[in-house]
Formats: sequence, C-alpha cells, structure tokens
Amino acid sequence: MHISAKRAISAMGVLGLAFSLFAAPASAGVTVSGDGKEANFKTLRTNLDKEDRLKFEKLSTDQQEKVLAAALNPESIFKAGTGDWKEVQETTLTGSVASPSNTALTGIAQTAAVKKKTDTHKKTWKLFGVKYASLEARMTYQYNGKTVTAINSCGGFYSNLIPLRKIQSIPTPYFESKKTKAVCEITWQVSKVGGLMEGKSVQGLRLDGKGSRVAFWDYDA
Repeated sequence: MHISAKRAISAMGVLGLAFSLFAAPASAGVTVSGDGKEANFKTLRTNLDKEDRLKFEKLSTDQQEKVLAAALNPESIFKAGTGDWKEVQETTLTGSVASPSNTALTGIAQTAAVKKKTDTHKKTWKLFGVKYASLEARMTYQYNGKTVTAINSCGGFYSNLIPLRKIQSIPTPYFESKKTKAVCEITWQVSKVGGLMEGKSVQGLRLDGKGSRVAFWDYDA
C-alpha cells in the first residue's frame, strides 16, 4: 500500500504547509549532495523524535545519508519496499489513544452513560530502524453503547520532511446507519509549491456505538 503525503499537523479544516528544502530529483536514487546537505541533516535531526534521533546517531555515515535521502524524496514513501527503496519498511498501526476522558460523561442527557474516546489509524515509514515519516487519521467521539452521539474532532497528522511541497489535509467526518456508526476520513493532497498536483490519497476509520473500531482504510485516489 502506497500513500501520498507527510508532516505533522492537526487538521480541523483545510491546512497546507510549504517547505523550501533541498530535494533530490526522483531519478537521483538514494544519494544526497549540494550546499544544503548539512542544513538538511540539521533539519532532519530536529524533526526526529528523541528515540529515533538516538538511533540515527548510531548509524554509519552511509546509512545516515540514505535516511536523509529517503526523508527528502517522496518516492521513498510511494514506492516503499521496492527498487531504490526496498529497505524502507511501511507499518500500519491502529488503536485507541489513551485518554482520561474515556469514562462516563456527566451533565449530558442521554438514556445511557455517554463515554468519550479517541481512535487512530496511522502509517509509518522506517529505514534502518529510524522512523522518518508518518501519516495518521484521528477521531475523538462520544458513544452510549448503541449510537455515536457526537463526533468531537476528525483530524489528519503527518510528520517529518517533505521538500518543496504543499500538503493539504481535508477531513470529512460523518455518521452512518442512523448514527450507529461514525466515520473520519482524511483526503491528503500533495502539490509542488508552483501548484502542480503530485498525489492524492484517502485515509479513514469507522467506529460504532459501542466504541469499537469496525474498519480502517487507505488508498491512492
């Protein structure tokens, strides 16, 4: 499964960010060169979380350059596990986000106790054990054992580097089957700073009135 888009934002509407970073052309394989190389290494280290930064520092110089090249080149995500990017690992993670609010709510008129919960569907990309990109759909909602009483938020999150790209996250939350189910679907759009569309993908999850995740998906649109 290959998904377009990456970098960390919360998306309660249409959000976009552009990053003017050195970008290796798609045909350049996994090499990185140029005057901006050291600046890009610094940016990469800053974007990595503490655990991955420690792993990165233990890699050989050649491995570090390959991780940087992967972070700078969208093809490492579109074509993970193949060709120049055969060593890139793509992982899917789904589950509930721990929250003290996952208890009965008070002051809400319902025939049954209303609970609040956050669920997520996330994909990550790693090279030599270092996570350099992730893409996530996340929904916070309320339910009473039969129906989903409210969708509190539906957001998209992405992390780490994307060179010379504008990223848009378009969330679409909605109910299904007389509110017995709720959906959070994120449409990701990637375009060059000049406006040329490069990729589009959809990521989402479906929850029911019992607080259970019944489906999740991601596909290129």
